[in-house]
Amino acid sequence: MTEVVEGALPENAELVEARFCGGPLLTLLVDREDGPVDHEFTSVVTSKVSPLLEEEGYDGLVEVSSPGVDRPLTKPEHFRRFVGHEAKVKVAEPVDGRRNFTGRIENANETSFVLKLLEGGAEVELPFGSIARANLKEDI
Repeated sequence: MTEVVEGALPENAELVEARFCGGPLLTLLVDREDGPVDHEFTSVVTSKVSPLLEEEGYDGLVEVSSPGVDRPLTKPEHFRRFVGHEAKVKVAEPVDGRRNFTGRIENANETSFVLKLLEGGAEVELPFGSIARANLKEDI
C-alpha cells in the first residue's frame, strides 16, 4: 500500500508514515520540501491517493496530515537529515539495559545512528533494525 501512496504523491513530497488508526482509518503523515503541509496540500494528496487505494481494494477512510513537531523518524535518511536535532527513541530489545533513549542525533549511516544522550552526555550507537519507534523531540 505504501508504494501506491508514494507513487501518487506530488513532486517534492514524502510519505513519512502510514498507519491504521481506529478501525478502517488510514492515516498518512506526509511532508514536503517546497511549502507547508496545509489544508490545500492535504486535499490534493487525498484526491490523488484515495482513488488509487480503492483500485487496490481499500475502501476505508483516508486522513492526510503533517508529521507535526514530534515527527516520526522512519528511515535512515530521516536521521541523516535531522543530525543535530533531539530525538526520543524506543528500541525493541534493551541496549545497555534500557529501551528508551533521548538525545541529540550526532551522525547516521546506512545501518545505524549515534545519539548523544541528554542525561550524562554519553553516546550510544543504535542500529536502525532495533528501533521500535523514534520521533523528533522539539521544544516549542
